[in-house]
Amino acid sequence: MHLAVCDDNIADRKQTERLLGRQSDRIFRETGERIYIDSYGNVEAFMQRPQMYHGLFVDMVSGEKNGFDVLKMLLAAGVVRPIIMCSSSVDYRKLAQEAGINEDNIYYLDKPLKVAELTEMIDIIKKLTGRATPTLELRGQNETVYAKGDDIIFVQRNKRSELDVHMTGGRIVTVIEDIINFYDQCHIFPELTPVNDNAIINVRHIKGTSFGKVTMDSGDTLKVSFSYRNSIQEGRDRIADKT
Repeated sequence: MHLAVCDDNIADRKQTERLLGRQSDRIFRETGERIYIDSYGNVEAFMQRPQMYHGLFVDMVSGEKNGFDVLKMLLAAGVVRPIIMCSSSVDYRKLAQEAGINEDNIYYLDKPLKVAELTEMIDIIKKLTGRATPTLELRGQNETVYAKGDDIIFVQRNKRSELDVHMTGGRIVTVIEDIINFYDQCHIFPELTPVNDNAIINVRHIKGTSFGKVTMDSGDTLKVSFSYRNSIQEGRDRIADKT
């Protein structure tokens, strides 16, 4: 289990590390498993690879971005593992409620952290480890997005041989990737299927089909090549097999 602590208060960060270290000892005694803890004092370093962690403990109060800003960044990046907001001087519960943020992977603890509450939180993280919704890393020129399967409507190679990933909400992320290699990475999403040599679609986002064409719920129409004529049904069959 890998955990991250993002806290710009050095004393609080060290205390959280110590308490999590005791939890690691407990888990090791009970199961033989280890908890690995990475600690960050700045947002930029913390946001490099947030997806690698099974649980993320956050409280930032002194910089340009506070912990609530970090929470929004994690959600925008597609983090689906538990995000634990540890309130000291910032009331994260209130801010999230006011902003209408109620994702079920957000948890709240108050500082000073209590051993019993932290123990319960670690047990929740352990239970959820390995059960989170899979995501695909999309490395764009200016951002990295972690997309769930339903986030992607279709992928199309552009004139520069880059891939434009069309996502829900009208968002487009352009990645430099060979489409064959990209599709190999999409094996975690049975709903994604190729329809020609330059395009991959999400069968869940199909609005309608006609001879040689498919229209997505975004309003875009893509060509279905003859050699891919069975791919849409195959995608639907894969989804059925998963349910």
